[in-house]
Amino acid sequence: MATTRPDGKHIVAAGEVGAFSVCAQAWKLKWVDKQGAAFALDEKTLGKKLHRDWSRVFDESLELGQWIRYVAVLICTALVVFILLNPQGIPFEKFWTLSIRNHVLQLVLLVGAALLVIRSFSRAAGKRRRESGFEPASVTVSIEGSTFLAEREYISEAQGLAGKPDALIEEDGFIIPVERKPLAKKLRDRYVAQLLVYLRLVEEFEGKRPPHGYLLIGPTCRRIRVENTEAKQRWLQALIDQMRALLDGGDVRASPHPIKCAKCDVKHRCAFRADVRAPAPTEEGEGSS
Repeated sequence: MATTRPDGKHIVAAGEVGAFSVCAQAWKLKWVDKQGAAFALDEKTLGKKLHRDWSRVFDESLELGQWIRYVAVLICTALVVFILLNPQGIPFEKFWTLSIRNHVLQLVLLVGAALLVIRSFSRAAGKRRRESGFEPASVTVSIEGSTFLAEREYISEAQGLAGKPDALIEEDGFIIPVERKPLAKKLRDRYVAQLLVYLRLVEEFEGKRPPHGYLLIGPTCRRIRVENTEAKQRWLQALIDQMRALLDGGDVRASPHPIKCAKCDVKHRCAFRADVRAPAPTEEGEGSS
């Protein structure tokens, strides 16, 4: 649950803000009262596995990039060695002798083979990055679970917020947070709320306000761009204010709905649950616009 500081103020995690946006009472039962697991065990296990697979695919793209650099170094080394072996230069009239032609041919074949390898590795690396939900040309700053890029966690005493984005990339001089939702089927307000918290934290710790963030949805990493607008941030602030009021002993503003309550794993402990089925609610509130 939210961490309480010695001064009585709370530091709320980004994921909790997302959970709160779904149902304040369910969040209280799970995160505050500890009446149920925050996540179903099988869902949590599967989610971790998919995250590991995601970071592994991304790491493969970085490994291929390393091999590209190795091959490029090999080409440069071959050219330098060829030049050094003939420091006085080759007279033009002797340039096409058999021995010289053989050396030149070997060098050309080596360079040609190396270029083919570079092209093959470049295509494979680009494919891996696209499978991870990133553009091949994007600069990745961090990614959770990567053995190459350290993840970044932000804890803001000033804002009372904390979060660890699944990835950070650089675009046009801005650090952009990326959140991976491998089990998601569509955009939800809770995903947007979590990403908006990351946008606030990145602005504080990286020094510039990101204009947007990205959500990677489902097994195919479908990328959704979420704009960092003032309207969305006001919606987020309202959620955070409600969470803090509840943590300070305020009343819960429950939002029961038969479909939503039917899927809730703490409904048996909830006094506000809705027992009559009704049309499924939409999540097209201000946060998902």
